[in-house]
Amino acid sequence: MAPIEHLTAPPGKSDLAYVLPCYTGELWTIPTSNSTMRLLVTGKETDNAFAVVGTGGTFDKPIGFHYHKEAHDVFLCLKGKINVWANDKARSLGPGDFASVPPGTIHQYQIDSAHTEFIGLIIPGGWEEFFRFIGEPYVGPLFPTNDRRNPFEVLIPKLMAATEKFDMIPVREKAQFDPQPWDGTENKLPGVCEDGGYYLKEGMGEKWAVGGTVVRPLATRKETNGRFSIYSLEGSSLQAGKGLSKPVEFKETHHAIYTVDGVVRLLIDGSEVKTTVGETTFVPAGAKWSFEAESVYARAYVFANGGGIGEILQSLGSKYEFLSVPTDAVAWDESKLKALESELRFAVI
Repeated sequence: MAPIEHLTAPPGKSDLAYVLPCYTGELWTIPTSNSTMRLLVTGKETDNAFAVVGTGGTFDKPIGFHYHKEAHDVFLCLKGKINVWANDKARSLGPGDFASVPPGTIHQYQIDSAHTEFIGLIIPGGWEEFFRFIGEPYVGPLFPTNDRRNPFEVLIPKLMAATEKFDMIPVREKAQFDPQPWDGTENKLPGVCEDGGYYLKEGMGEKWAVGGTVVRPLATRKETNGRFSIYSLEGSSLQAGKGLSKPVEFKETHHAIYTVDGVVRLLIDGSEVKTTVGETTFVPAGAKWSFEAESVYARAYVFANGGGIGEILQSLGSKYEFLSVPTDAVAWDESKLKALESELRFAVI
């Protein structure tokens, strides 16, 4: 049982579980921007199933309207404010707010606070090569703020070349417009993947409870044409052992776990690792692993190709309507696990 490696950048191979500390990753900045992209998981770790990219920055202009033929983007705000446009809608996202942008949707984003942090999953993996192509390696504490070079010299030629090399089609004729008020349509998942995508407000949407764990989907396979899922998992050490504590194995599904609050305890192939706020853990397909809260309260976002651990918990759980994790464990039927194994393509260890 080798200890789980703590790295500062993704290792570039698909069979290694690892942890990245807060604000680390493979760091790139787009010339003349006020932001840094942190590659947390790349296509090399997931066999091009997906990539996870964190971004930090300060006030900047919108990046420009564009769309992708194949890539599906998501924007999950962690800190500050980010404006996200999708076709004829636009919203200002605060911490916990989410936007899903399927292929074909004309979109752009804008960092709009003194310090914004957001995280996104990119399907398929490998598209993150775009950032390497147009970007420059970054060495610094957070992000650049004083790049005054001429973009027509250091950026525009790269962008023009990138449109031919990558799945990024600019839509220069689309007129800019201001973000619109939240209107209540952002309070539940749409249940389908459709042009224009959707927004989801922090804490909104249905929730399920399994023991002391509360699971809330931000994107299920229904919203992504079966390609990926994103779930929020919350729990408490006071309910340790009362939820799904047995290790599970997914032969084809990779997971990336981003700890948002408290301390999360993961057991991966027999090795224990505890992660805290801002840390990213990658669990490759084929690993045998479990997830529990180590602190009195803990929360994490879980990204997976396919339904993954989030879909298991959703299938096992009971509908849950309260704002916080349960004081008393919510009963669940462990016998359902075996029945779900073939349907959700996992094995209980």
